[in-house]
Amino acid sequence: MTLDPRTLLFCLILTNILAVLSLVIATSNGKGKQDGMGKWAIAMFLETLTWALVSARGLIPDVFSIIAANGLKASSHALILMAICEFQRRSPPRWQLLVPVALTLLMALVFADDMRGRVLWGSLIYGFQMALIARALLTDLETRAGRAWQLLLGGVAAIMLVLVLRAATALSGFEFSQPADAAAHPVQIIVFAAMMGSAILGSIGFVLLVKERADREILHLAMTDSLTGVANRRSLMEQAEHALSRRNGLPLALLMIDVDHFKRINDAHGHPAGDEVLRKVTERMAGRLRGHDVLGRYGGEEFCVVAPDTDTAGALALAESLRQVIAATPLATERGTLSVSVSIGVALCPANATHKLKDMLAEADTMLYAAKQAGRDRVVISDNLGYCKAEICA
Repeated sequence: MTLDPRTLLFCLILTNILAVLSLVIATSNGKGKQDGMGKWAIAMFLETLTWALVSARGLIPDVFSIIAANGLKASSHALILMAICEFQRRSPPRWQLLVPVALTLLMALVFADDMRGRVLWGSLIYGFQMALIARALLTDLETRAGRAWQLLLGGVAAIMLVLVLRAATALSGFEFSQPADAAAHPVQIIVFAAMMGSAILGSIGFVLLVKERADREILHLAMTDSLTGVANRRSLMEQAEHALSRRNGLPLALLMIDVDHFKRINDAHGHPAGDEVLRKVTERMAGRLRGHDVLGRYGGEEFCVVAPDTDTAGALALAESLRQVIAATPLATERGTLSVSVSIGVALCPANATHKLKDMLAEADTMLYAAKQAGRDRVVISDNLGYCKAEICA
């Protein structure tokens, strides 16, 4: 089967038009534009104009079909880099955007009558732009949090490979077909196929990249307490169950923590001050926990800490550390400094024992009640039989 250049160009233009329309629809609510999808759509539009001008070579002046077309191609690559950086919420260095476009225009002017020169130098400049895009994808951890970035990187890698093939073919002395020729050079067929594939993969990949982050943000909101920023009750219970199920015979402690006389704080200083107290208490406690400990808001002014690999001595030390870090220094709020204390009830799941989470929560809650009844600002720990085994107070 013989393919002529203009047929290939028509397919490439059609592919880009469909990509542009899809992106325009995806950003029609305005939200996607802030994640770079708007710039990606413009980049695809510039690609469409590029191939439309190339397809008209011989029918329109070379200043459009050669110089303007190459400038638009480099500009589309620059916009793709801008779109990725906007998604990453950063700004790329201006030279990475402007220098390749300027060099491309200069190259097109100098080699306007030398196709081999345009292919060689154009491949070098476009390859550099692809390298910048690949670097942006590879160096951002959030971008690589999902899998969609692999589609983008795959498209970039495909383009870089065909640029190398294109340059090698030009160096070997083969002449590429012009749009008006009856048959396309085999390498041109490969290049056009790669361009179409990268336009589809790139656009789909970028939309999925935005969707992946939106899904992560929604999940974070669903599992995080909006006031304190720690795990909410649902997330806390899920993480506690997970910690219990994967103990491998190691002990585990559950701490139930209550801010003492919190209602008085709200009544005397107002709910904004109460909210600030909860935030600052959370920050202080989080600063004393280990990396694998889980802190969550159980409800109201109550918090829970799940401490894996923690025996009786470790649980007492941890609970007392949390009590002291709150009581030691008054909290600075907009209503002045407030002295705050906490009461802590501790439940244990000893090594090689089996406890249900609901039973541990009930134990910890009973110990917390005992701490309050004993005067607050203290730690009470369970012996797993419902009795007070140890007590530490101020």
